[in-house]
Amino acid sequence: MYEQMLKCLHCGAQYPLERMFEGCPRCKKDSFQSNVVVDYDYEKIKEAVTRDVLQKRHVLGVWKWQEFLPVDPALGITLGEGGTPLLPCRNLGPVLGMSHLCIKDESRNPTHTFKDRSAAVGAAVARKFGSRHLIAGGGNTAAAAAAYGAVSGLQVISFENLDESKQAILQTLSYGGKVVYLKKYEDRYPLMKTCVDALAAHPVSSYTRSPTGDPYSEEGRKTVAFEICEQLSWNVPDTVIVPTGMGFGLFAVWRGFQDLFTTGFIDALPQMVAVESSAGGSLTKTLTSRSDSIQRVVTAPTIAKHILVPQVGYQAYRAVRDSGGVALTVEDDEILDAVFSLATHEGVYASTTSAAAIAAAKNLHESGYIDAEDTVACVITGGGLKDSDIIETHFSLPDPVGGDWNTFVTLMKTHYNMVL
Repeated sequence: MYEQMLKCLHCGAQYPLERMFEGCPRCKKDSFQSNVVVDYDYEKIKEAVTRDVLQKRHVLGVWKWQEFLPVDPALGITLGEGGTPLLPCRNLGPVLGMSHLCIKDESRNPTHTFKDRSAAVGAAVARKFGSRHLIAGGGNTAAAAAAYGAVSGLQVISFENLDESKQAILQTLSYGGKVVYLKKYEDRYPLMKTCVDALAAHPVSSYTRSPTGDPYSEEGRKTVAFEICEQLSWNVPDTVIVPTGMGFGLFAVWRGFQDLFTTGFIDALPQMVAVESSAGGSLTKTLTSRSDSIQRVVTAPTIAKHILVPQVGYQAYRAVRDSGGVALTVEDDEILDAVFSLATHEGVYASTTSAAAIAAAKNLHESGYIDAEDTVACVITGGGLKDSDIIETHFSLPDPVGGDWNTFVTLMKTHYNMVL
């Protein structure tokens, strides 16, 4: 296709298109590791694909954007990932004081998160390199990897934290993935590295202390940006808010906008907002302190555990800095309020992690960062069913009743404060 090389995001060093998962060795220091990214021949892409070409394509989703991906689409297998709706918040937007608030609802993907986009590309790249195994660092990434491993003939090994969502783990097991529980988060690093070195396994999660990850599979998630622009008739949002853990999703979406800008599909770029849990906040602390290195933090418990990491990656820092955006943290009570507000106003049941984007939009509008007329796109990274163990503690179900009307009326008033 049109991929040319791997390139360091920090020093610009160039490398062949080979298996490279531990960042750039040339500028690596004890406290710093830079990501490498796939570089393309953008001039040839401009010649090969136009808006008209894309409009006439029958294929939907991730593989519609094949010229911007680092693997021959013939190696790809789809489960229907991508092509998710961009929904205007007609009810919640006015409540929050925003006229053009919208959500990119990634819960519609096959395993209910935007990790399916990267898993689809990751499985294809694994086949390209002759790997027989995919390895993942647990959670939604593992569930997505297991689904695409199942249809691609790849064995999947998932390294899970003890407090990981049971729903995500059951998904992984159901698809045939092999789950390995870890005593602590950092135990994944040596195990995943050994799988890469000894088994030639393909990692779809990072296994380095400063997250470097797989430069290939993450290209799949940049298609979120492609679709947002296409769904806005090739206009660009003023602000795009992405829940951020290690920062791969945030950077991938930013890369998507950059790709479209470079090839002339769009004529402006959005500001990227990274939203983290206040129980962590590595990127927020880094930008606030104006530190020369990414801050590593001690984490605390949170309901938004999929954006809770001790250290964000350099790529996330670059996405916010290069776009002129910001990073902020939100509290658990703000996240829960956002979950229920989005569900009751817009009929979208978001995960706690992804509802953080709505909480961030509310805070940024109240602080004056977001104007009432700005177009704001919140990436809802996954669905709320995987958080049922968290959400169920906030509801109580009424006792059963018989067929008596008066008893029913009383119940509706006493339990739901609803007068019939």
